[in-house]
Amino acid sequence: MKKQFGLSLVELMIAMAIGLVVSGAVMVLFLTNIKTNQTQDNMARLQENARFALIKMQTDIRQAGYRGCLGRKGAAPSSATTSVNNVITGFGYKDNLAMPVEGFYGEAAWTPALDASISAVAPTPTVGSDVITVRMGVGTGVPLTAVMANGSANISIAANTDGLAVGDTALIADCVASTVFSVTTIAATSISHAVGSNATADLGRAFGTDAVVMPISTITYYVGASSDLTGGLSLWRKTNGNASEELADNVEKLKILYGEDTNGDLSPDKYVTANNVTDMNDVVAVKLMLLTRTSDDNLSANGQSYTFNGAPAITPTDKRIRRTFTLVTTIRNRAA
Repeated sequence: MKKQFGLSLVELMIAMAIGLVVSGAVMVLFLTNIKTNQTQDNMARLQENARFALIKMQTDIRQAGYRGCLGRKGAAPSSATTSVNNVITGFGYKDNLAMPVEGFYGEAAWTPALDASISAVAPTPTVGSDVITVRMGVGTGVPLTAVMANGSANISIAANTDGLAVGDTALIADCVASTVFSVTTIAATSISHAVGSNATADLGRAFGTDAVVMPISTITYYVGASSDLTGGLSLWRKTNGNASEELADNVEKLKILYGEDTNGDLSPDKYVTANNVTDMNDVVAVKLMLLTRTSDDNLSANGQSYTFNGAPAITPTDKRIRRTFTLVTTIRNRAA
């Protein structure tokens, strides 16, 4: 009898069925790996964004109120004053170093109301998140090389190492007093503060060689529309009169609690929202809370519920993954 070669129809169908099962398993594994990698990539970016945003905010908030050796509340000599002399003509929000920390609670409306310089920024702050502004001297300061002849005299320095320019807001301070002024002219070794942009040329004190001059920064953090994500939100940072810079995308909310020292021991006794702070000058710590989301949608099987800032659980309509991040930071120039 002649031998038969090849496969029977039944054997062929079985082989095809097995092949389809194996191919399907490989395809499922492949798609699962793609989804896993996509989720991991999104989560890594989400965490990195939140970490960067919180560290950046923490760095600035810690420095709020820095005025050289006079910066730390309660640490100056008994003869020192903790007030800030400001001679700038009609000084406003950007130059008010006497208020190192200023917060705004944002829900249905801003409480207290936003300053016009903040409400008019682009993009505008999103109601539902809070806004915080901090002010501080920047850098170690440029030391004076000679005692001022009087409070109105020019300030002598070795070199303009901090890059001060005409029109800049600057601070001159020693361990007893400090004055905010506008730079009217600047040379290689001299700074003037004439009347005009200043209400008076008198800085209130003839500062000596134990004083330093430094620029002032006023920095505001808020949540606003993303520059490249349609319908998305980002964390923004505005410095002085410059345009806002986008720090981290997919930040949906920023909520802030302020640690207020009510008994003068330089430690927070209660944490409250900005609209419930009795005196911002008694705030010694800040609690930051961020709600972030993944860039990509359809990462969870169903809308993933989340809680934020003590509110009841929320189930979004999309399938993005959301995470909350919290950081508490002290204000070094105020806290114990």
